[in-house]
Amino acid sequence: MKRLSIGLFAERLLNKHLYPYQITIGDAILDSIFTGAGIAFSVTMARQMGKNELSAAVEAYILFAFQQGSIIKAAPTFKPQILASRMRLLNMLETPFAAGRVWKSYGYQIGLAATPQQREMQGGPRVQFFSAGPEASIVGATASLLLEVDEAQDVDPEKFNRELRPMASTTNATTVLYGTAWSDTTLLATVRANNLALEARDGIRRHFEYDWRTLAAINPHYKKFVEGEIERLGEEHPTIRTQYMLQTISGTGHLLGDLQQRLIKGNHHWENGPDESSPYVLGIDVAGEARPGSGDEQRRASKRDSTIVTVGRVNYNEFDVPKVEIVHQQWFTGMSHRDQYAAIGEIVQKWNVRQVVIDATGLGEALASLLIDRFGADRISAFKFSRPSKSKLTYQFLSLVNSARLKLYCQENAPAAIFQECWKQLKLARYRVLGENSISMDVAEEDGHDDFLMSMALCCEAARQFSAPDLKAQVILPRPDEGGGFY
Repeated sequence: MKRLSIGLFAERLLNKHLYPYQITIGDAILDSIFTGAGIAFSVTMARQMGKNELSAAVEAYILFAFQQGSIIKAAPTFKPQILASRMRLLNMLETPFAAGRVWKSYGYQIGLAATPQQREMQGGPRVQFFSAGPEASIVGATASLLLEVDEAQDVDPEKFNRELRPMASTTNATTVLYGTAWSDTTLLATVRANNLALEARDGIRRHFEYDWRTLAAINPHYKKFVEGEIERLGEEHPTIRTQYMLQTISGTGHLLGDLQQRLIKGNHHWENGPDESSPYVLGIDVAGEARPGSGDEQRRASKRDSTIVTVGRVNYNEFDVPKVEIVHQQWFTGMSHRDQYAAIGEIVQKWNVRQVVIDATGLGEALASLLIDRFGADRISAFKFSRPSKSKLTYQFLSLVNSARLKLYCQENAPAAIFQECWKQLKLARYRVLGENSISMDVAEEDGHDDFLMSMALCCEAARQFSAPDLKAQVILPRPDEGGGFY
């Protein structure tokens, strides 16, 4: 008797419509389970293309088709990822065919009994849900039918090999790793590479990959959404490259390529004072103080960072999102924080700055506190550098660069030393991949400083924090970038 395709099963029993690419993947997984082939599949799909819906449909199919057996579903976090997977399967089973037969146990198991009476005994096939986080202890469970790993690019390879993979070893259970792209060294990327090599040898398809264009070709709403994201963030944005185009990024590289350097070059001039009709924002990267007796030339020749103040003018682009034009920068090297406080206060007042983001990490905390006391927390935001916050700052900065929403003044009337140092840092800046959706940017210590780079990035953050415009006001202020930058 011919087995029902997962597409027909989902339509007839679950009242769900699956896309053709979902059916292709689902039927391959089910073939491996029913024939006992025990294939380890890798599946990469762009965001919002239904990998979680497919996974739940496969789980439901198995629960209906088998009288006994176990499925294990793992994800990097129990909350929210595993809880969301559990709820998705329960929603799939809200069908007359499963009425009175679904059971739940201990918050991490879902089963489908053959009869309502068997439900009380928690009989029949089941799905067990586990966290694959580094702190979770999950050894001992067995997957007799299927082992699934969601968001596999964020699961530690050692964790998978030591605790998850053995769950399918004694039963030859089929394994499926779902996710999107990130770096070349993730668990999903290495399994993908291995699967493609095996496919080349024996012709058995083990890897399925569908970028955003697959769904865009049949769903105009999705097409419009992703095209808007590409327009907003730029094609080179890490989110676009990894989450939608499914391109891996290397562990390190230059932050700004030739294209990004061209995009950031502005045609506007350096300004020495504000335009009364324009709103301005400030980004401040704070450095330490010099020891008494050191001269300006000696300080600038040293390895000490400088406090950099970057002034940005905010406008809207044609898509009604903020863009920033850097119009002025100041460079304080070795100046006491008392004098820096006075100088920055003067800049805020002179330019009538609406939003300031200042580095409040370490030595900058006291200076930030003084400025908040003077101008208020609604105007001055203290930014503390950490791995997560710097990753978000890097994403935000690249978002504006790649979408041509960050422009730097031209060289014509700018101070030569400031212009040259700023561009030197932009060209030398590198990114580093820290983990799933986590990156950082800096200039290597042997290459110099990154204070201009960070000041510009904090200026972009100030523009993002801009308050919503008052439509009744005479001066229209920019809206916040609600889509965020790189988070």
